This record gives sequence, structure tokens and C-alpha cells, in this order.
Amino acid sequence: MPQSSYLFNKFPKANKSDWVKVAEKELNGKPLESLIYHYNNEITMPPMVFSGNEDKKMKPIVWRKNHVCQRGISFRYTENLKEENIEFFISIGINNFKLNVTEKSMIQADELKRLFPSCHWLDVQQEERKPSDFVIQQILDNFQQAISLIQSLKINEEPINEFLGSIHFSREIQDNYLYEISLGRAQRIVWRNILKAFEIDNPAPPLFISTLPVIKNGLHDHFLIEATTKMLSAILGGSDIIYLELDEINEEMRIENIAHIYHIFTLESDIGKVIDPAAGSFYLDKLTTKLAQQIWSGLKA
Repeated sequence: MPQSSYLFNKFPKANKSDWVKVAEKELNGKPLESLIYHYNNEITMPPMVFSGNEDKKMKPIVWRKNHVCQRGISFRYTENLKEENIEFFISIGINNFKLNVTEKSMIQADELKRLFPSCHWLDVQQEERKPSDFVIQQILDNFQQAISLIQSLKINEEPINEFLGSIHFSREIQDNYLYEISLGRAQRIVWRNILKAFEIDNPAPPLFISTLPVIKNGLHDHFLIEATTKMLSAILGGSDIIYLELDEINEEMRIENIAHIYHIFTLESDIGKVIDPAAGSFYLDKLTTKLAQQIWSGLKA
């Protein structure tokens, strides 16, 4: 053992009782429970998680990713789009586009796809904005729909794998950074457990798509801070494609900066090339397990 390593033997590892003593002193009489954060009435997020209770932990399953995380732009109001908008995004290296299509904007959406056939287009019906506390239910609904489709297929590996490679699970990234990382990881773990229950081996991975709504606050580049934190939580949570959603395009937002965020995360930092970069964190693993068990219990019910 190197001589320098003996220095660290003088520093005993902290345990939960040590942390409790410090916390009680700092709280000045307030109960420890006051530090627990209840997020969206869905799940409790403690201030600190120590290792332990490994027997109760849902075992993570190594997932397969399709490729390095792709970047895209989502348009809340397709009718506001112009050809020059698409040309600009293509010029900065973005060619994935998600369109919220209504009957009114269907013709315009079809025309854009005709004019730019080399781009990748994802059409969705106009989505209602739901309170974030329904996010677990939205994930459950998506999984239950996928389960029903698997059950409707013939017991034949070829059509099942063909189907599995063509589906996508989409969710909206909210503000809570640690929660969103854990929720993305939990989604993938539960999906692998679903496939294991169907005895499907070596399945084609689906696309896990994240949409990042950007608050339009008119404060110049302040939206970039929100976009950056949400994008990082989506990548650490295992997203395959990330769409940054815009209500409209205006000069104040300096849209070219969006490309810089994408480039740093997906090209320069190499964060997206790691399968599960958040693995091994006691806090995130514990939170991931809680969410995965909550989703799994909902499916069994």
C-alpha cells in the first residue's frame, strides 16, 4: 500500500448516526423529517442516503442504448414554423424535429417534410399540458399500451423484435434534477423487467425520448440555464433523443446557443457515450429503485 494511503486511515468513514448528530445540531430543535423533500406528492426525497438494505433493492439491468444521444427541436405550435427556421437549424447541425400536429397544421407539417426529406420527423398529436404529478401515470399508460401490443402479437420472435425496435417512450422533463435522472433510469430498468417477464431475450432497444419545455421569460439567454440543467438530467437518465421545445422563435433567444449546449454535452463532454453514468451513487440508486418499484407496482396492479 502506498505510504500516502495510510494518511486516510486516520479519517474514519461517516455513518448515518454521525450525520444525524450534525443535522440535529444544525436544525436547532426542528425534527429531522423537516429535511425530507416531498416531490409532487409522488415520492419522498431524503437529504442523504447511506448504503444498506441491498436485499430490498431492485436489481438494475444493464440496458442497451441505440447510439449516442441525438439532438432535436420540438415545436409546440407548428403553424408558426417557417422554411427559414428549419434551414437555420440544419445549418447548425440539428435535423431531428418533433411536431405537435393538429388538423389545422397538418398540411403545413406535410409540406415541411416534403421540402426537407433528409430530416427526421416525429409527429405527435397536440399534447395537453398535465400537472407534473401525473408523470408516473403517463409512464404507466405508455408501458401498459406496449404490453398490450406485445400480447397481441403472435408468439414469434421476428415480429416481436421488429415491433420492439420501432417503438418509443416519450416523457417531458420537469424541473427536479435528481428526480428526473432517477426517473429516466427507472423507466429503462422497468422496461427490461417487462421484457424479462415475457421471456424476450436480446430485444431491440426502444427509443427513450425526452422533451424539454423552455420557459419563455423574455430574459434574453436565461432560458439557456434551464435548458442546460434539464438536458443534463435527461442525458444522465439515459435519453436517446432530446427535443428542446420552443413555443416560438425570436431573436432574443439567440437560438444558435442551443447548438452549443448540444455540442458540449453530446460531442465534447462524451457524457452521452456512457451507458449509465449515474450508476453507483447511493442517493440516485436508491431514488431510482423507489421509482422503479412504484412503476412496477402500478403495472402489477
